[in-house]
Amino acid sequence: MEKDTRTHTQKEVSKQNHKICNKRFDISESQAALNFYEENGFVIVKNFYLTEDLQDFKLEVKNIVNSYLLKSGIQEMDSTNDNVLSGGILALEEKDHDYVAAIYDTISQSPSFFRILGNRNTESYIKKLLHIDTSHPLYGFTNRCRIDPPKDNRRTYGWHQEVFYTIPRGSYIQTWAPLIFDTTYENGTIEVAVGSHKEKIASQTWNESEGRATQILVDEKIVSKYEQRIVEMKVGEILFFSGFLAHRSGNNTSQQVRYSLVGMYHDVKHKPFFTPKIEFTFRKSSPKEYFEEVFNTLNNSIKQL
Repeated sequence: MEKDTRTHTQKEVSKQNHKICNKRFDISESQAALNFYEENGFVIVKNFYLTEDLQDFKLEVKNIVNSYLLKSGIQEMDSTNDNVLSGGILALEEKDHDYVAAIYDTISQSPSFFRILGNRNTESYIKKLLHIDTSHPLYGFTNRCRIDPPKDNRRTYGWHQEVFYTIPRGSYIQTWAPLIFDTTYENGTIEVAVGSHKEKIASQTWNESEGRATQILVDEKIVSKYEQRIVEMKVGEILFFSGFLAHRSGNNTSQQVRYSLVGMYHDVKHKPFFTPKIEFTFRKSSPKEYFEEVFNTLNNSIKQL
C-alpha cells in the first residue's frame, strides 16, 4: 500500500496553494450553469439527489459490507452507526483486498445505486451540456461507486483527461459526486484545472507500473497554465465535467473511507459511438463449472445405485 508521507504542515501548505471551488447552481439555473460549464469545463449542481435515495443507498452499503464481513469470517458490525462504512472496509482490506473489490462490484449492481443513476435530472442535464436533442439516447459507461480507503494511493490518478479511459472518439459528459460522506481535501476529493478543456486532447503520456492503476498523464506544462481548484462537495451535490477537463484524485489522508460516484454518459447518436461488449469474470465457480459439479455428482450417485 502506497502511503502519503507528507507532514501535517506540508498538507496544509499544499491545500493553501490550491483554491476551493465554491460556485454552485440550483437545478433551475440551467442557462447560468451551462454558461459556467462552457467557460470552465465543469459545473456543480446542489440539492441534486433525493435525500431518500441517498439514505437508502447508505443503508444498503452498510448491509453489503456486513455481508462480506460474514463471508470473510469476521463478525458483523453495528449498522445503526457509520463505523461499518470505514471500519468494515479496513478490516476486509487487512484480510484480503478481493473482499473489498467484490463489495465495489456488488454496489454497482445494487437497486439503490441504480436509483441514484436513474435520476431523471441527470439525463436532462447531460443532454443540455452536450447540446443534443432530448430524443438522443444516452449510454452510461463505467458508472461506479469508488471506494477509497485512507492512505492507499494505488488507485488514485494524477492529472489526466478521460479521453483514453473511455469509448474512443465519444461525445460524453462525466459525473462525480460524494455518496455517503462529504468530500474534502483531507479525504481526497477531486481537483480540476479550470478551463483546461479548451485544450481538447492535450499532450499526455501512457504510464504503467506494477500495483498501480494505469496512469495516462497530461503534460505538467499544460496543467500549470490553468488555475487548479479543489472541489469539496456536500452529499447531494453533483459535478458535471467535460472529458477534456484535466482533473485528478486527491490523496485520502483522513481516517475515513471515501465513497464517490464516478462515471460518464455518451451520446449514442454520435456517429463514432458503438457500444463495447460487457463481459463478466466469475470470482468463484463459473456456470459451466457449477453445471459439471452438479451433474457429475448426480451421475456418480446414479452409478452407485
